[in-house]
Amino acid sequence: GFMLLIFYWRPDWKLLCTHSLSVISKSTKVLLRTTDETNQVRLIYFLHLNPKLFFLVRFHNDAEIPLAHYGTDTASHNDVIYFKHHSLKYIWNNSVMTFKELGGLDKQATLAQLHQDSTTGLKHDDKDDRQNLYGQNLITVKVPPYHHLLMFEILNPFYVFQLFAVVFWMFDEYYIYAIAIFIMSFISAITSLIEVIHKLFQVKHKKSIHSKSQLFQISATNDQGLIILQIVEFYLNPCIPNRSPPFTGTCIVNESMLTGESVPVTKTPLPSGENELQHLYDTDSHKRHTLFCGTEVLQTRFYRGEMVKAVVVRTGYHTAKGKLVHSILYPKPVNMQLLRDAYKFIAVLFLIAMCGFIYTVVIQTISGETAAEIALNAIDLITISVPPALPLAMTIGIIYAQLRLKKQKIHCISPQRINVSGQIDVVAFDKTGTMTEDGLDLSHIVPSYVKSDPTLYNEPRQPEDTTEHPGVPTFHPMVQCMVTCHTLTTIDGRILGDPLDLKMFEATKWQLVEPVFGNNLIFFGNLVIEILNGGKFASPNGVSGGDDIGVVRQFPFASVLQRASVITRAYRAKPKEMKVYLKGAPEMVASLCLPSTVPADFHEVLKSYTQQGFRMIGMACKDLSLTWLKAQKIERSAVECDLKFLGLVALQNKLKPQSKGALLKLEKAEIRTVMVTGDNLLTALSVAHESGMIRPHEDVLLASTSDASENSPATLQWNYADNTGKSRACIVTICIMTSQLVPNWHLAVSGHDFAIIQNYFPEWKEILSVKGTVFARMSPDQKTELMENLQSVDHHVCMCGDGANDCGALKRAHAGVSLSEHEASVAAPFTSHTDLGIECVPTLIREGRAALVTSFGMFKFMALYSLIQFCTITLLYNDLTNLSDVMYLYIDLIIIDLVAVTMSRNHACKYLHKKHPPYSLLSVEMLVSLMVHIILQLGAQLLVFFMIRRQCWYTTLTPAQGWYLTNRVHIKLTPCTRFITPQPSWVDDPHEVMTYDTSALFYFSCFLYMSASVAFSRGFPYRTPIYKNYLFIGSLLFLVAFTLFLIF
Repeated sequence: GFMLLIFYWRPDWKLLCTHSLSVISKSTKVLLRTTDETNQVRLIYFLHLNPKLFFLVRFHNDAEIPLAHYGTDTASHNDVIYFKHHSLKYIWNNSVMTFKELGGLDKQATLAQLHQDSTTGLKHDDKDDRQNLYGQNLITVKVPPYHHLLMFEILNPFYVFQLFAVVFWMFDEYYIYAIAIFIMSFISAITSLIEVIHKLFQVKHKKSIHSKSQLFQISATNDQGLIILQIVEFYLNPCIPNRSPPFTGTCIVNESMLTGESVPVTKTPLPSGENELQHLYDTDSHKRHTLFCGTEVLQTRFYRGEMVKAVVVRTGYHTAKGKLVHSILYPKPVNMQLLRDAYKFIAVLFLIAMCGFIYTVVIQTISGETAAEIALNAIDLITISVPPALPLAMTIGIIYAQLRLKKQKIHCISPQRINVSGQIDVVAFDKTGTMTEDGLDLSHIVPSYVKSDPTLYNEPRQPEDTTEHPGVPTFHPMVQCMVTCHTLTTIDGRILGDPLDLKMFEATKWQLVEPVFGNNLIFFGNLVIEILNGGKFASPNGVSGGDDIGVVRQFPFASVLQRASVITRAYRAKPKEMKVYLKGAPEMVASLCLPSTVPADFHEVLKSYTQQGFRMIGMACKDLSLTWLKAQKIERSAVECDLKFLGLVALQNKLKPQSKGALLKLEKAEIRTVMVTGDNLLTALSVAHESGMIRPHEDVLLASTSDASENSPATLQWNYADNTGKSRACIVTICIMTSQLVPNWHLAVSGHDFAIIQNYFPEWKEILSVKGTVFARMSPDQKTELMENLQSVDHHVCMCGDGANDCGALKRAHAGVSLSEHEASVAAPFTSHTDLGIECVPTLIREGRAALVTSFGMFKFMALYSLIQFCTITLLYNDLTNLSDVMYLYIDLIIIDLVAVTMSRNHACKYLHKKHPPYSLLSVEMLVSLMVHIILQLGAQLLVFFMIRRQCWYTTLTPAQGWYLTNRVHIKLTPCTRFITPQPSWVDDPHEVMTYDTSALFYFSCFLYMSASVAFSRGFPYRTPIYKNYLFIGSLLFLVAFTLFLIF
């Protein structure tokens, strides 16, 4: 039975004892070494597939995809070898001789393949094989039987040790104490069980997926039967049960599950241009053409009665919803340094107990005790080494902190991270919606003025002289770009969409009208824009007016491309007379325009606005001549080139009122702050200066990089920012950075610069991680990569953001704080109410520090309690005596538990102090503090032990033994005149433990426990002072008074 328990804890040992190494074709089990330093064993399965289906076996991150031979040389070529771990399949890839995660068609599949597969759908003959390979389209959250979960909790090494101790104490007739410890352990296990079950049911409720989608050419009619490469028809308001790129029609979806923002997003068909068909399908670059699992379809748009169709490329846990649920069920292991240090210290206590074990055996053997008595006493000393209340003591501070955070509208789904948040020394903030307000205010429209183009609006372009947006003519091309180039939609009579698009559209005073099929609006395609001002007439009953503009095709905004565009046709235009409008990042827009249309002072004007903190949008247009059908098939690259630059739009994104105060608190606490945003670099720098993240007297260095080419290597230079007053020509080297700059200096990079430094300049990665302050134009993957870089230089990182672009970074950071109130926030350990803004970060760090210091103090207290009791029992064993059951109960259940529950109730200090708490339980500060107290308590107990023996009335006999010798044998025990021979009936002492040594050490140790609790109740600068913990002070006064009452 003992070996089975060992094998349960260490399955790798069992595997080594029962199996031998073998080639993959003959193996039945595989040993996994996971990132949390544990080993797990999984069964290997062999799946026979039809050879023509081997092209379906896709792997993540493969540069090349072999189409067959996924087994070994000795296995059948039609066999797929795999194992399952955490609900995912891992397939043997013979080309690289390892297992890789099975993926869907979104890996290494070209757009041409997907378009070809979308024409006929899935045949009946292929259904079973694909079902066996990919499994059902289920995101299952299994709740195991309660008795299984209870056994899992009980088989924890600590509970096993407690069970052993209880059995031992029952055998040794310590019934009351054993029953009390059993009840405590059982309640602790039940509490943990309830928390696990509650979390599982909560996740199960959140992941529920129901849909009204219809399968095309498949007999199954429910979502569980969805197979890779099936075609799905979508109706209004289904919840997408899979990941599917649409091939016909357009969908308006709500992706709040992914982004945390209930903003409708337009999904358009996959590109079908001749050159684009050879591109690989990728969910990041084609996310505007992909319907993600769990998102809600608000509206569908189709042509000539043909339903919106999409091909399924991922199912189950491989979908966006599945990955979110998977990250909750199987989270990344937290770096629980405190727990590992605790185990190390318990091991040290156990070694001390073994020394006491040997001492007890030697002393009692010399004294002639029986083997049974020696064994009982020696083992009893070992059970004292692990305090019974240790689990309660180690978690009580976290529980109190979690309750306090909840009262402050900060919710936590991973309580272990609260202690980790107390170690934070770097905080990364998203900008838009986190540091700044969600909404944007349209401030200026800056039209371009080029003499060669007299049709463009002629206005001064200096910031101080530029007109407000109402001064721009109604039919200026920039206005037409603002009213057409967007993905807004009308739902229930309201115009909804991206806040930036909505703000610009509302400023134009135009109206958005949905197409009405069956009348003359069908020629527009999918949208009609109408004008309402300037004396123009509105179209009654949906009939087009003369100034209407129809949107023929949309190219949605892509963060990789940094732009969006539309093809439009005016009502009065000829059938082939169309126009392209484009907007996006000003630098990107200018690069796509004809050089002759870009003003010479473009960069100066752009810089003047961005340095003032404006968010700038560039606009451009050009004429096209093509039919409606060709417009649906034309490639995006052919549309977005040789444009005519129109001008700039300036939008202001104001700081939230809490931002400056929160950043100032972090600065005073010497906690570094970083901005990670997808916005323009100069705009981000302006916000950093305005918020106080960068002070006016501090130097800012900007990266200037170029990518590697066949003829030249990649380059990296650092130049002073313009507002520093220093020459930008002064190129800064690594030596200057480390020696000649002012103490406070900052690095600022864009996403492009960040990628080049990561790939070509590894020597700069550490410096960038230590001194980088502003990271602009960062993609979601780059944000996650930045979190990893900061952690690699031993930083404890907190990420605060909202939306889909931050989800990866929120999960990768030590402490992720989401300001979103939607379901996407369950992927972050902490969720704060949006009203708090970034003020939640200092609050979280304060509570984390309080919980961390409480955990340290509680562990030191429990360790010292164990050693005090160990020393007491060791000294008593010298006289062959022990504490009574009642004494043990008074110490363990009254003093220790009462103190442990109340001494952790100190609230967090109201201010963040610049002194950081210890990061490790085994730090010098912690060890010195504990060792000093160990020496003091040992010296004090020895002093009491020897002083009592010097008293004239001292005797080692129990009351019964003393009465027998004085009254029956007539032996005078002591010459002391104050000595009174007790009667045996005065005390109930069946175990003969009532001696002067026992009483003296018991009462003295009670005061030692109380004094230790006071010594380890650290207040300032992390918690409120001890005298404000009224329950703790009241408990101590009660214990002191009651103990004095027992003495006298």
